[in-house]
Amino acid sequence: MIPSAPTGGWPARLAIARRDLVEFVRDRRALFITLVMPMAMYPLLALSSTLGIRTAILDLDRRQEAEQLVLAFSGEDAEAFGIRIGSLASRSAGRPADWPETIAMRIFDAEEALALIDEGVADAWIAIPRGSIARLDGEGTLPLEVRLSTVRPPDRRVKEHVLTVLRSVADEVRLARLERAGLPASLIEPLRIDFTGDQPAASGSAVREILPTAIAAVLVLLALLTATGAFYPAIDAIAGEKERGTIETLLIAPCSAFDIVAGKFMAVFAVTLATLVANAVSIALTTTVLGRFLPAGMVGGLPLGGALACAAVTLVAYVGLAAVAAALCLTVTAASKSAKEAQNTLTPVVMLIAALAGSALLPGSEDRHWLPAIPFAGQVAVARSMLSTLHEQAAAPSAATADAQPTPVGLLVGLAISVASSAAFTWLLLLLTASLVSNEEILFRGPDTAVRGFRRPPPRSRPTPGQGLAVVLMGFAALWYAQGLAPEELVPALLVQQAMAVLLPLLAIAWWQRVDARDAFALRRPADSPLSMTAACAGGMLVGVGIFFAGAAAALAFWQDEISPEARRFAGQIVELVRGGPAWRAVLILAVMPAVCEELCFRGWVLSAFAGDHPSRRRAVIAVVAQAAAFAAFHLLPERMPQTFLMGLALGGMTLATRSILPAIVAHAAHNATPVLLVARSAAADLEAADGMGAAGLPPWAVMAAIGCLITGGGLLAASLRGRPEKTSWM
Repeated sequence: MIPSAPTGGWPARLAIARRDLVEFVRDRRALFITLVMPMAMYPLLALSSTLGIRTAILDLDRRQEAEQLVLAFSGEDAEAFGIRIGSLASRSAGRPADWPETIAMRIFDAEEALALIDEGVADAWIAIPRGSIARLDGEGTLPLEVRLSTVRPPDRRVKEHVLTVLRSVADEVRLARLERAGLPASLIEPLRIDFTGDQPAASGSAVREILPTAIAAVLVLLALLTATGAFYPAIDAIAGEKERGTIETLLIAPCSAFDIVAGKFMAVFAVTLATLVANAVSIALTTTVLGRFLPAGMVGGLPLGGALACAAVTLVAYVGLAAVAAALCLTVTAASKSAKEAQNTLTPVVMLIAALAGSALLPGSEDRHWLPAIPFAGQVAVARSMLSTLHEQAAAPSAATADAQPTPVGLLVGLAISVASSAAFTWLLLLLTASLVSNEEILFRGPDTAVRGFRRPPPRSRPTPGQGLAVVLMGFAALWYAQGLAPEELVPALLVQQAMAVLLPLLAIAWWQRVDARDAFALRRPADSPLSMTAACAGGMLVGVGIFFAGAAAALAFWQDEISPEARRFAGQIVELVRGGPAWRAVLILAVMPAVCEELCFRGWVLSAFAGDHPSRRRAVIAVVAQAAAFAAFHLLPERMPQTFLMGLALGGMTLATRSILPAIVAHAAHNATPVLLVARSAAADLEAADGMGAAGLPPWAVMAAIGCLITGGGLLAASLRGRPEKTSWM
């Protein structure tokens, strides 16, 4: 009897995963590159890096060691001055800690001493003219000019040694003067300090300073290499199936598209986990071996319990990272028409993962409680926090340092946030991949119909999803470069950023693609009757005002005192602009201009590209969420991203519902104009009080105003849609 084939659900998913894993294991080349190559590359990389660190540390030790100081004297009192220095050098006790090991003194005439300095034979030349000793023995002050060698490279130690010797001579003269005056020596020495305990060597101190940075770099490298473990399996899972012509067999199987994607995800996830384990084992073994190449006693080890805790936290966090990486690579390959295109598309994905993981190393990032929720950055941040905490406890296990370290509960909360965020992002990416697999236009997309070269394409009504993504990527790149080209003043900076990051990429690609502006940018009236159109615009205005007050209340409650210096500086520039001129100018620059430019870009071009002509409910939701995420990331400042994301969701849904961009522009302008008008009508004392509001939050009237504006604005928008003869398919 022939067993029945899986008919969907977990049996089908496991069967697909088993099939893909067997295919991957049979590909010995991909297996070697993914799993075996890191085991060979880590030792080479670590050996070269460690030898360089060891050489630098030993060189630091040599620099810290005391050396011979060569002094050249000239002048009639040079011999007597040298005798005094020699008597100080002959003492075994009482010399300063940075006294040179040996001092070589020679007496020459001025020309010979200058020649020795120019040749680099002597470290310093000091002229001691006649009467110098008499002035020292008297009550005067002896000015001395010390000329250092101009041939040797500048050496701070030589100058410090010369100063130590001359100050010791001055101390002896000072004590002699006190004795002649009948005063005690303690008169000029009210405090004497003696250090006890072992002082750390320069090399040990240097290693302890660079060790946290090295740990963070290793965590970023582990994140990047773990993510790359998903590349080849993901390419073969979908793009390879397309090229082999076997994807049709899966699509006609009695299971859903999500079952197919879930099965392939489990296979890719298993390979990614194996890559994570291989890299982690290689790092652990390499770390154990490279310790032998460093000078003894430089790196203090963690206790066994601490090491196991670090390994457990890092493993759990990076399992989530592996899941997100596997799902992301599957999504990218599902949208590619061939394995070659998938490889080319995954190249910028590597840069994205590296940028996100590296952002966890930015100064001050350890104080950001929301960072564990960011994919690839959150896992690095959680593991880094755990390792750094245990390293600090091992280096200085005192109660004073324990107060500044994260508590175990805080570490577990960060780990829980990271795991939950990884699960959520993985699920969303799998849903997106399933929708791509279900779309025959994307799945069976063949080669271009004709090679156009540099000729413009034929006219079309709306941009494609790829063209919408291109505008987003071009905007991000232009925004990055605009940060360096924009002037310091706020108004010119805003003009440059809006022009370079929004208008230029948008107009360039819109002109080249020859799209219909009415459809691509939703340039139409929100309603036929003037009354309904007025209701739609008024509703958009109230929604924008309500979003501002609601977002401000949430930001004050969540961020409290964690506002970044960049956000504070930007707020200060806005206040200066508003207080320094007429309110209409500030509204035009801060509200109207960004509203028009950004709405045309995100709620116009990007939303129409992702939604298409007649979007289903599912595609409309995906399009609104995608453009809102891009809109939030476009504002760069983390404090503004949650509010701008929610604002993007509201304005995106508003645009699809009204089929017009006008209400979204009005809402965006009202949102930005609200703080401008509040600042313009407030006194200086009120602004100072608002700056220190902190956790107190907004006053109750502002919260009630936000709720009222949102309810009234939503009602007006709903009223403007009544009586419309056509309904969108997603409503």
